[in-house]
Amino acid sequence: MFLALAGELDAGTVLVVVGSVAAALAGSPEPRVIVLDLAGLHFLGAAGVRVLSAMTDHAAAQNARLRIVTGDNAVVSRALRLTGVDRVLDVYPDRGTAQRAGDGREFLRLTARMWNS
Repeated sequence: MFLALAGELDAGTVLVVVGSVAAALAGSPEPRVIVLDLAGLHFLGAAGVRVLSAMTDHAAAQNARLRIVTGDNAVVSRALRLTGVDRVLDVYPDRGTAQRAGDGREFLRLTARMWNS
């Protein structure tokens, strides 16, 4: 399942993301992967970064994976990098890469790479 965001992700808009991800997780059949495309954002605030982390945890609690796509969006990439969540969340440069990532083993490889860098 793909969800694409545009505009701003900040304290005033985080509930839209929470609702969208929760609705996707409640869908039938239950998704194993939700790809959240942030390429259309022109602002990503601290509250937005926190909600990405929280939604990743929420998805994992329901045996699903939330994958974050940055596109070539410098605003998003910078916010994720400065907060350090780019090393914790399941972040991909584009939708195709996120979709091809496969099963949880890819996430484990990314985690191992993070710990070894």
